[in-house]
Amino acid sequence: MALLRKAKTIAEFVAWVEAVADRFTDRAGLYEAPWFRGVGDSRFKLLPGLYRTKEGRKRSSDDELRNEFSRKALPLVAERAPRDDWEWYFLMQHYRAPTRLLDWTDAALIALYFALNSRPSPDARAAVWALNPFALNRYHNFVGPAGSDWEGVDKYLPAAYSGRRLPKYPIAMDPTFTMQRMLVQHSHFTVHGGDVRGLDDMLDELSLKRHLVRVTIDADQQEVETLRLHLTFLGITETTMFPDLEGLARELRLEYKLDASRPKAI
Repeated sequence: MALLRKAKTIAEFVAWVEAVADRFTDRAGLYEAPWFRGVGDSRFKLLPGLYRTKEGRKRSSDDELRNEFSRKALPLVAERAPRDDWEWYFLMQHYRAPTRLLDWTDAALIALYFALNSRPSPDARAAVWALNPFALNRYHNFVGPAGSDWEGVDKYLPAAYSGRRLPKYPIAMDPTFTMQRMLVQHSHFTVHGGDVRGLDDMLDELSLKRHLVRVTIDADQQEVETLRLHLTFLGITETTMFPDLEGLARELRLEYKLDASRPKAI
């Protein structure tokens, strides 16, 4: 099945997802489940928050941010406290502190939700990326997405201020779910190493040309609103993505057209 490059309806988007699933199945019939990432503008690079500024690309920035977050955040943690450095890092990402993590989900409609609801302007063309995490991790000789306790993964999160250099290329990781939001959003992560380029700029080095693909949501403002409505019919709403009182309040504001504000992309 050929991959669509553009979609403006749920049906076209689902057809793209089906084609992605076919592409990520090898000749022996082994299925490698895709991850998806929605972005508000198709021109955005697959670059983690820390590496989007010159200051963040300094080697010391990650250490300083990790140290300050864990030092100050514990009294603010509503659910159970993180138990190790990786859990702290995942928590940082979900509260939008700059990290080397890039959010993905194994639920395509969730990625579409974030793409549509994070456009920086009404004329921006959102997009959804699909990644084969198995293909990415074959570069690192890992069989599938890595767990935080896997041998060698600790190199991607060395002790703060240890001076250890990060591996060059990103890896795909399955996180420990430390909060309800991660569970309902079907969270996964890629973890960038020392290379500050976007993942989409590393296709040749990581043999990802067939395993990292994108569809642009080629829809005008009215068509975007229709897509949002159809996602609601499919059960993808503010409260399913953000199961708390803030999510409920935002859902009511949007339903009654009292507020146009929406959450940022993952």
